[in-house]
Amino acid sequence: MDRVKQIIMEEISAIRKDKDANIFDYSSIIDDAWRDKIFEAQKFQRINFDLENNDSTGEKKTFYVKKNLRKDQPIKYEFNAEMMRAGGDWEMPVVYFRLEFTHDYFYGNKKYNNDPEFIWDLDRKSYEGLYDCYIIIPPKEAGNTLSKGETDSGKYDWFAYQNDESGEDEEAEMTDAKKKTCWKWLEELLQKLVDDRHEMLDKDEPKTEPKDIEDGEPDSEE
Repeated sequence: MDRVKQIIMEEISAIRKDKDANIFDYSSIIDDAWRDKIFEAQKFQRINFDLENNDSTGEKKTFYVKKNLRKDQPIKYEFNAEMMRAGGDWEMPVVYFRLEFTHDYFYGNKKYNNDPEFIWDLDRKSYEGLYDCYIIIPPKEAGNTLSKGETDSGKYDWFAYQNDESGEDEEAEMTDAKKKTCWKWLEELLQKLVDDRHEMLDKDEPKTEPKDIEDGEPDSEE
């Protein structure tokens, strides 16, 4: 009797796994860790949507921004991004990005803590969890499906469209074109972030670094 038939006939069986194989499902832990980041971003950007349906679009990119840390030391900032969409059962999905700063050189940027411009400017209380990982939500003008509104709490300015609104307003529909607009918005935001905040360590030297942003694999110049 071959091994497959034996397993089928047995009430209980065991198969040895490779020592490097991951046999546990950590997806719920990962989702919970990101959930706190979503709430933080919603509060900071004053955008509200439910998380009953919260999934990846399957679209992921790594961005590289070229700079010089010193006159003769080229570097690349590296950012990983995944496009997600979320909304309640009665809401149209809203797009947001999971974002990780994998290689950055923002020395001395604690000066933004008192007047944060972006979610990553907020003061970090600890180095635990998804440190250097953030959620950022594209605004309506960047192609996201958001509806202006208000609540009694006054905490939010923008909301997901309700399902009963989708038939009346084409802006409630997330299209491939809008997704591309959201990606373009993120690319330009990261480029501007680096351009505005990058500082060379040898400050007496002129900044002659290239300013183009790359989407994909880095070249081999390093």
